[in-house]
Amino acid sequence: MHNISYMYMRKLLFGLLVLSGTLARVSAQDLLSYVDPNIGTAHSRWFFYTPAAVPYGMAKLAPSTNGSYGNNQGWEAVGYDTRHNSIEGFVHFHEWQVGGVSFMPTSGALKTVPGELDKPGSGYRSGFDRKNEIAQPGYYSVLLDDFKIKAELTATQRVGFHRYTFPQGEQSRIVFSVGSVQGESGPVRDAMVRMIDDTHFEGYVLTYPKYVKIYDEGGTVAMYFYGEVNKKPKEVGSFDKANVNLKSNTANGIGAGLLLDYQTKSQESIEIKVGLSYTSIANAKLNLQTEATGLDFDKAKKAAQSHWQTELGKLKVQTKNKKDLVKFYTGLYHAF
Repeated sequence: MHNISYMYMRKLLFGLLVLSGTLARVSAQDLLSYVDPNIGTAHSRWFFYTPAAVPYGMAKLAPSTNGSYGNNQGWEAVGYDTRHNSIEGFVHFHEWQVGGVSFMPTSGALKTVPGELDKPGSGYRSGFDRKNEIAQPGYYSVLLDDFKIKAELTATQRVGFHRYTFPQGEQSRIVFSVGSVQGESGPVRDAMVRMIDDTHFEGYVLTYPKYVKIYDEGGTVAMYFYGEVNKKPKEVGSFDKANVNLKSNTANGIGAGLLLDYQTKSQESIEIKVGLSYTSIANAKLNLQTEATGLDFDKAKKAAQSHWQTELGKLKVQTKNKKDLVKFYTGLYHAF
């Protein structure tokens, strides 16, 4: 499938607007059902697939199937591909030449690398079945088959929300990877993540994308974050590419990756909120406090999808052809 062209959108818009008579009216509450974020995701760009986002938002969360592979030329398809059958993490930043901060819920043996697409078990990536995947404007969920963990994502303008639901009797783990390539980000120049108390963490990633290297030699792209988990971990650890450092003191986990270990009960959910900023950790914290204080996952999802209803409802069309509605509102969704 291919992305919808500008000229096609113009023709479809004017064609649909002049239809009349017995044509079915599209009501506001129907509009999300006409958006299919997965259209065009075979061989698509890093920034194209971001279902867990709001219109014009900075927090654009999405699953990654091969984002850690990077793209040497700066423009190749990388990130989420509908032809792939495993997920390596859920990433917060998705812009042209910008990508970073990946979370992945796991269980079982400790692994600190995502692994390879064609080598199951080579890392913490997990297979999944698209019958257990939901992608909507403002919301994404999937069942990670290797761990039987349900992952859910949503967002406000500058805050990413995660909810991971674990099966019974699990030694569960959430891997925060901030020191590796994500999509078009290019080499990571510096990265840090640390717990600052029992439930709060902070950090940053500095990258050197291909086009920054060409047009702003020596420049970097900085991504900052400040977040919280809704439950104190049983144990915290840190890792870089060469070493794993497991610690019981939550204030000591620091490095290019963070490990949060839990002993979860049957169907217990861990929720995470992450404030984002391009300027400082302090601003990331301010964004979290401003947009997410008192807001849990369900409330954030409801608000995100209500926002999408409002934006998509600014253009109403009439037609008997549902396929045309899907094409139109999916294209409009990408425009926002």
